[in-house]
Amino acid sequence: MPDAWIYTGDQALGGDLCRLLAELGFSPRRVSANGSLLPTADGGEARRPALVVVAAGPAEPAPDPLVTRISEHEDLGEVPLVAALDAAHLDAARATVAAAQELLVCPFDAGELRARVARAQQQVNGVEEGEVVRAGSLELNLATYQVRIAGQPVSFAYMEYELLKFLLTHPNRVFSREALLSAVWGYDYYGGARTVDVHIRRVRAKLGNEHASRIKTVRSVGYRLEL
Repeated sequence: MPDAWIYTGDQALGGDLCRLLAELGFSPRRVSANGSLLPTADGGEARRPALVVVAAGPAEPAPDPLVTRISEHEDLGEVPLVAALDAAHLDAARATVAAAQELLVCPFDAGELRARVARAQQQVNGVEEGEVVRAGSLELNLATYQVRIAGQPVSFAYMEYELLKFLLTHPNRVFSREALLSAVWGYDYYGGARTVDVHIRRVRAKLGNEHASRIKTVRSVGYRLEL
């Protein structure tokens, strides 16, 4: 799963963000703003996250100094940044509002967080607003991370969506499990090839009978999506 780092001193807000980001398919991690902004993994090497969330509860000061450090950091400056602030901070947190790709005002729900994360990634990765990939009645909106089948929305976890998007944008080609792990999860992902099989089953189940058969299993090799 892609890492999402959460900077906050508010325990309740940090716990809510960990839970919601995990539901979106991220591996959330609480990170201290003291000292180095780039924590190391178990092997001693730093891992750049896929998302940074800076959150400030009502009892905390506005996080402008922290956001400035992150935006100027060599390894974090190009990572999508979402700020989650209490309404009382909005006037004081001008640097945060300016530097963050997206802003959440507490309280917020899972749907709003999903949309803000998708828009932050869109801004950083340069995806065109409204760009849609289609296969029959199946539609993937690359800007909003939404999936529709015959016009009806279908909910996908973050990595399920990323796997489907990769296969759909590279149709009729066979990819090994290792190639999919590298392309979708990232070269430094610690999981095994079985992760791909599990996610393929979940994607097929959500696609339904009409589209599940598009994802073909190539024995002893991997998978391909046929248009």
